[in-house]
Amino acid sequence: MDKAHRLSHDASVTFEVQRAEIQDPSPVESLSMTSLKRNTGLFYLLAAQLFNSLMTVSTKALETTPQEDAVTGLPRKPIRPLQVLLARMFITYVGALIYMLIKRRSIPNAPFGPPELRLWLLLRGIVGFCGVFGMYFSLMYLTVSDAVLITFLTPTVTVIAVSIVLKERFTKAEAFGTLASFLGVVLIVRPKFIFGEESEPTNSGAESENPRKRLLATLVGLVGVMGVSGVYIVLKYIGHRAHAIISVAYYSLTVTIVSVIGIAVIPAMQFSWPQGSRQWLLLISLGFFGFVYQLLLTIGIQMERAGRSSAIAYTQLVYAVVWDVLLWHHWPSIWSWLGMVVIVGSTVIVARCKSKDPQAAQPSLNESVELENYE
Repeated sequence: MDKAHRLSHDASVTFEVQRAEIQDPSPVESLSMTSLKRNTGLFYLLAAQLFNSLMTVSTKALETTPQEDAVTGLPRKPIRPLQVLLARMFITYVGALIYMLIKRRSIPNAPFGPPELRLWLLLRGIVGFCGVFGMYFSLMYLTVSDAVLITFLTPTVTVIAVSIVLKERFTKAEAFGTLASFLGVVLIVRPKFIFGEESEPTNSGAESENPRKRLLATLVGLVGVMGVSGVYIVLKYIGHRAHAIISVAYYSLTVTIVSVIGIAVIPAMQFSWPQGSRQWLLLISLGFFGFVYQLLLTIGIQMERAGRSSAIAYTQLVYAVVWDVLLWHHWPSIWSWLGMVVIVGSTVIVARCKSKDPQAAQPSLNESVELENYE
């Protein structure tokens, strides 16, 4: 009996040891699981920026890549920026209305917002249009990487804007970052009176061969940067007094209305229906990529600190270069690489100096990138 009891006890101990070995991960596995869990938010944000880049690529393909008609053999017209914005923002506005209808009990003053803030919400929509149109227009004549790179001027321009409008301090480091950033823009545009004629032909599918068109695209892109900076200031004034979805609704409705007016009165932006399965697929993909981007971005920002989540925005540039190479077989020139280093480097310096400033009571201007992403 004692022997049987001893055997039963030994078997029980052996089973417990084996179960512990199965259940308890090794130190390496435990470290990997902990690291994965700690950085889950970053993975969401990386995926979000991937879908953001796919949305940008779809836009450029719609705006710049003609497709021959199967019957006539004639090139079909590319879709213009205002038409792309009209399609995207109309869907966004309908989605915002549906959301407010479902959540109407928890959203005060929906759908028009507090009466005292309605003019500010309208202004948010107007400057928001300037911001998004600048990006979409620049894609017609610049490479994806150069168009994306110009948007990285937003924190620098915002520093100047808030120092003027909100009377915040403008430090020497921020002044240096501003000058350096605009030097980076000059390296991207490569004006002939400084750089002379192009030594190598540009890839016309990736960017315009005309320096004037590249300059125009850059200037409109800079208007877009100022628009996004305006969004930051307006949202900062509105604060939490209006629900975020109301701001999105005003923004999307304003862009929709302005796009309709622009298509009606500007001959170069005339409306044309998507022709062929390729253009329809790109247009539908644009909406899908935008939705997934917003979803993943929201989840990622909720899980991550502002500083880490803002840093992930710089992966847009990596994705942009990859798409330029894979889809348009275009490697950035040495001047574009230098422009990237100058702009990204100066932006990082400004952000770090701002975060170390003990008198900076407001959130880091890195967070303005996140505000732009919500558009």
